[in-house]
Amino acid sequence: MIRRTLLALCMVVLAGGALASPSIAQPQTESSASFGVDAARIVSPRGIEAWLVSDSTVPIIVMRAYWRGGSAIEPDRVSGVTGVMADMLTEGAGDLDANAFKERIEDLNMALSFAAGWDGLGMSLTTLSENREAAIEMARLALMQPRLDAAPLERIKRQMLVGIRQRETNPGFIANLALDQALYAGHTYARRTSRESVAAIDRAALIERRAALFNRATMKVTIVGDINAEEAGRAVDAIFGALPLGAAPPEPADVALAAPTPLIVRDLPQPQSLILFAAPGIQDEDPDWDALTVANYILGGGGFSSRLMSEVREARGLVYGISTGPSVREHAALIRGSAQTENADVPEALEATRGEIARFYRDGATQAEVDDAIMYLTGSFALDLDSNAKISSVVHAYQASGRDIDYINRRNDLIRAVTRDDVNRVARRLFNPDAFTFVVVGQPEGLDASAAR
Repeated sequence: MIRRTLLALCMVVLAGGALASPSIAQPQTESSASFGVDAARIVSPRGIEAWLVSDSTVPIIVMRAYWRGGSAIEPDRVSGVTGVMADMLTEGAGDLDANAFKERIEDLNMALSFAAGWDGLGMSLTTLSENREAAIEMARLALMQPRLDAAPLERIKRQMLVGIRQRETNPGFIANLALDQALYAGHTYARRTSRESVAAIDRAALIERRAALFNRATMKVTIVGDINAEEAGRAVDAIFGALPLGAAPPEPADVALAAPTPLIVRDLPQPQSLILFAAPGIQDEDPDWDALTVANYILGGGGFSSRLMSEVREARGLVYGISTGPSVREHAALIRGSAQTENADVPEALEATRGEIARFYRDGATQAEVDDAIMYLTGSFALDLDSNAKISSVVHAYQASGRDIDYINRRNDLIRAVTRDDVNRVARRLFNPDAFTFVVVGQPEGLDASAAR
């Protein structure tokens, strides 16, 4: 099952073979469009399935694709190669070198990008309807005929080395690495690129990763905008038709989360401290997912409406901001939170945060909190669907995570069906304060050194 890791991978699409077949893509099943998103499953003349939301209101087309297999399965020796390969796809293709390729993208007023995450590789294309065929050709070139020239590769590697130097003083990097190493000890999720792995990335490594990941076996394609089923089917074949069928890539083992560490401190000279905290979570196909969505809103996901913001920031003035949310990778799931505070306020901020989590775990939510959360979560969903770009992001994320095609139209009803008992069950299941690992990066004052590692 492809997880919500995909949400971090909204990128660029269109490439492939010819537009030759005389048959057309046929809608197979359509959603009820009860939420107004009329998604249809189409199958291209070459047998490639895609989800289509056809809407000619605005002359724009957005296409997205996703493949299983990201940086979690790349060889240790060339850690970082999947991301470099993704970046290189738009650094020249066919007869166009990097500069000519980018100039052509600008001339067409289109956006084309590729990106890699831990568990997958994504593409995204946005184009005006009038430039559709030219945009398809540009994406086809990027996907099928990348140049992988030496000059842009060396430039990207130099940029990576600069990033590696800068991350040594980046509190977010330091905190996330400490958290990953504490919870995912020995797993590929705790791995990071190094100077040695960057130096080892060469053209041969890029070619190997491209061949290993780009196929039709796990590919998911979403198209939204000013295009009908016949045109969409031909475009899909033009983009992806020449890809091999292939097979699903190998996957790392599921994470066996380590026991929680109450407090991890990493020293970094700065006036503020960054606080990260995390506990075991659930995957997004878990029956409690919708209840977790409501519970998380109440505790830390609802901005100024959440308990943590109300108590730790507003009532006590201990943090600049604080929030929580589910974090799902293909082989691990967490409840994560973050806050930033003055160094002198770290001990009290930690105590207040732990105390509020403990209260939620012990007492659960009130009916008024549940009602308010459901009202916001259902009412605000329309704002996630007010443009082709947003619709494509949401629909594609649902498609890639294994939801059925009509989920987008049932989502609000599922949220409304969550009861107070559901929320409190999830609170007891996932918000045990003793299950959280806390990481502080900065120069916190007044912490008990014996309690930290």
